[in-house]
Amino acid sequence: MNKKTRNLLLLFLPFLGMILLNELFRPTISETRFRRKSITNESLTVINSADPLLGKCSWICHNSTNYCKTNHVKWATNYFQYTDPLYFGTIGLLHSTGNYGLANIFFFVVLFPAFLFFLIVRSIDMQGEINQLKQKNI
Repeated sequence: MNKKTRNLLLLFLPFLGMILLNELFRPTISETRFRRKSITNESLTVINSADPLLGKCSWICHNSTNYCKTNHVKWATNYFQYTDPLYFGTIGLLHSTGNYGLANIFFFVVLFPAFLFFLIVRSIDMQGEINQLKQKNI
């Protein structure tokens, strides 16, 4: 497989997998779906419910972090002193941009995955170079 094909697969397969998983589980959701405003202020029906569910996270967890921490977080409770500043600091940073939804998409759907993609591709390329150097020294 050439580098271009490999890189395109590495770029698109995670997004394709995420979309496929969302669409596969969409029919299994029996709760009332949550309606909210999109980043363009249009009304949007999302996949998950906003009902307070004890068995799984829903939009209530997005809208009320304390509900989620009380009812769903089990293993990280001892680490809230470390995770809360990072979590709430990130949310504050996104809100400070003036458009929370658009900033969220830019940082967590575009910028962060692009950075990870770059690191993965660079790591694979460097390993290929190391393997070539090893073969030359044999």
